[in-house]
Amino acid sequence: MGSRIQNSIPEDQIVPHQLDRLAAQRYLYTKAKYILMARMILAIPIPLAWSIAVAFWPSLQVYAALWGMTVSLVDASALTALHRSWKELAAKIQEQFDCDILQMPWADVKVGSRPDLETIAEASAKYKRTHPDDSDLKDWYPPSVREIPLSLARLVCQRSNCRWDATLRRRFTTLVAATIGALIFLVMLMSLIGGLSLEKFVLAVLAPLMPTILWGIREYREQREAADRADRLKDHVQKLWDNAVKGHLSPNQLDGESRELQNVIYDHRRSSPLIFDWIYNRLRTGQEVQMNRAAKGLVEEVLRS
Repeated sequence: MGSRIQNSIPEDQIVPHQLDRLAAQRYLYTKAKYILMARMILAIPIPLAWSIAVAFWPSLQVYAALWGMTVSLVDASALTALHRSWKELAAKIQEQFDCDILQMPWADVKVGSRPDLETIAEASAKYKRTHPDDSDLKDWYPPSVREIPLSLARLVCQRSNCRWDATLRRRFTTLVAATIGALIFLVMLMSLIGGLSLEKFVLAVLAPLMPTILWGIREYREQREAADRADRLKDHVQKLWDNAVKGHLSPNQLDGESRELQNVIYDHRRSSPLIFDWIYNRLRTGQEVQMNRAAKGLVEEVLRS
């Protein structure tokens, strides 16, 4: 089978205009992550500093409480909207890449209009100014999928998307929980050392720290939900794969299933919280090795059958 039926995914994904799309979505996701970083700074270290300061200078408690309320309003009214718009545009560009590479029709009702060529070109150029080497954009999907029919190769690529995403998010939630827990413990310890009463603790420490606590709870919950959703998608792809390998689904049926699955993948990308680049880059090498091994195993399963 491998010698007769092939697909062009490995070759199509490294042509210049497809690499431009990957560069553009990387740039836009990074911009959205800058907003996320700003929100974190406003929600964690600055409130922590206020809490520590008020523990020693109680007269600052009114200003600390005012800071906490102001940050919450700015985050809800401006930063969240800007963060969402850049993330959704990046998800659209990624969807365009996937539709072309995996040879699926564009879902106008689900996704809307395609991103403008000028928008992609501008974002790609800005990304390449700081990343002139595009080797990290190549082989987005495992090259080994070239050995199997397109309908099956598409499933392998979609499975890789879901598995990669779930693993990153579960590791990130562990980091978030540990960080927030340590910060809260530190602030409570400083309050005890400062001998604050319950009233002063609530007004002077808990109030300015609320953005930190709320951010931690929200981020942990959203990342866990996104990881669970990605795992469910992966399990669904695995069921489709098993049925396809056994011959229970025709290529035409697989095409329809993959398009429906891609709709859910797009919604997942558009709505899921982001993960910082430094975490992504740190885990990337190991994740890529696992992804390629898993893909090769699935390909060999088809070739043996």
